[in-house]
Amino acid sequence: MAAWLSAVTVVLGLAAYGLMGRLGYVWVALALVLVVAEMRVVGVIAGTNMLRGLRKVQTTISAALTDTATEVASAVGIAVTGAILARLFTGDIAGSHWTTERSIQFRETVTIAALSRTDLAAALVGWGIVRMRRVADADATRSGDDSAIEPA
Repeated sequence: MAAWLSAVTVVLGLAAYGLMGRLGYVWVALALVLVVAEMRVVGVIAGTNMLRGLRKVQTTISAALTDTATEVASAVGIAVTGAILARLFTGDIAGSHWTTERSIQFRETVTIAALSRTDLAAALVGWGIVRMRRVADADATRSGDDSAIEPA
């Protein structure tokens, strides 16, 4: 339960950044706190569950896989954001003299990128929750414990 609540909170933090980040730094800071704090909770739960499922001689491999998955997920998020920025923002991003129009375009592009990443994260969290539910139901059915299955 803590894992999916934390994952949903990460998505809410991403949404807060995408929707309210343009209203000032307080909203950006709030979104960052939500995302970072809950990513740690999700990471600890996922890592612990992964380590519990393996023999003691495999824990080093499991820890390395967990770290690698975290790095790959971060890289994909940065790549998606960068690709959206590169596709939608015209002109030189490093230029020193920005017009009002260029600032508005950049702000809108960042919002689109943030909300796209939020959609992707929400889809992955939803898929994970549904998958976890199916596995739990299948395990309960196999063990013969009908009390663990919730009515439809």
